[in-house]
Amino acid sequence: MPDQPIRLIVTDIDGTLLDDRGKLPQENIRAIRKARERGIVVAICTGRFPENAYLLLEDYSLRCPIIGANGGRTVDEDLRTLTEHTMDPSAAAQVLDTVLTFGAQCFIFGRRFVCTCKEGGHHHSELSHGDRIRALGFTYYHGPQNARACVKTSVYKFYVCNDVPLEPIREALWMIPDTEITQSGEYNIEVMPKGINKGLGVKEFAAHLGIPMCQVMALGDENNDIPMLRAAGCGVAVGNACAAAKAAARYVTDTNSQCGFAQAVERYALNGA
Repeated sequence: MPDQPIRLIVTDIDGTLLDDRGKLPQENIRAIRKARERGIVVAICTGRFPENAYLLLEDYSLRCPIIGANGGRTVDEDLRTLTEHTMDPSAAAQVLDTVLTFGAQCFIFGRRFVCTCKEGGHHHSELSHGDRIRALGFTYYHGPQNARACVKTSVYKFYVCNDVPLEPIREALWMIPDTEITQSGEYNIEVMPKGINKGLGVKEFAAHLGIPMCQVMALGDENNDIPMLRAAGCGVAVGNACAAAKAAARYVTDTNSQCGFAQAVERYALNGA
């Protein structure tokens, strides 16, 4: 059991809170509400940009603080920015040039925008609920010309897709200074400003609440979750997590499709609350 009572639960979304169909199980919703009733703060920590996660939660009549873009921007439950970290424009331009040289598809996440680097492509959020995001003051851009303009502004993260082999791109990106590289699955590369990751995002949010990290529980499944699994006093990997995430966690719960999130909340947070 955790050494200290849990006062903050921070969870990844995809592969952790959602099941394999991309749905939020009712058991997990009940666990979130039960934790809140006990006075525990529940927050999201995701590679998604905050507006995307916000609308997903809204579909289930939930609102939570969101640490988005792997720690790049943190918002409260009403989407008010608490902290943000943007990439050096020179580094962002080098990342874009590298991606375009290899001919890969890439999404640029920035302040109130997503840009698709290739013409004709669309981010999944634009197709699923783009009008709702636009109503929040969000804009979608497309094509290399718009991408070159976007990297001169406030960029939180690049997401590189696997429509071409990723390993040569990863090796080239490692050579660019002032960047942080991770992945949220076998088939992508994520690039943030140097030093920015989910662990930092959780630490910043916990400090904002005045909660020590020994009283934080973090749940995740992928490489980009490792920094927060290590930083939290109670790091929990779901059963479907990659081997590296399991090794970084203190505990391993059931899989996402078996509501491992809810089981972990009940066992490690509520039993001691």
